[in-house]
Amino acid sequence: MAPAGFDFAALRQALLRGDAAAIAALYAEDAVMTIVDRNRPPSAPMRLLGRPAIAGFWREVCGCATRHAVAEEVIGPDRIAFVEHCAYPDGCTLVAAMTLDLHEGRIARHLTVQAWDELGETR
Repeated sequence: MAPAGFDFAALRQALLRGDAAAIAALYAEDAVMTIVDRNRPPSAPMRLLGRPAIAGFWREVCGCATRHAVAEEVIGPDRIAFVEHCAYPDGCTLVAAMTLDLHEGRIARHLTVQAWDELGETR
């Protein structure tokens, strides 16, 4: 069961549909998203500050013809963790482990650690 005030089922459905606006609406106005991967190592991660910047990220992600799956969720009163599996039209796949810190029913901090297939072009 999701913590009171946060609807994980809505997040899951928005991810599956690729609905960037619905995903962004779940973040606090001053939320922080951090992404770590091969091209953005822990010493220099991508950091997005505020809902508008995070919404832009999700518009870009959801603008691709990508299939998304959500699995392995762990839901606590103030934190949710899950794994997102993505398949891109070019055959590339992505696995992203996400941790969401919640405050007052919204995502306040989001950490993603992700790994891509090596298909030539880096993302």
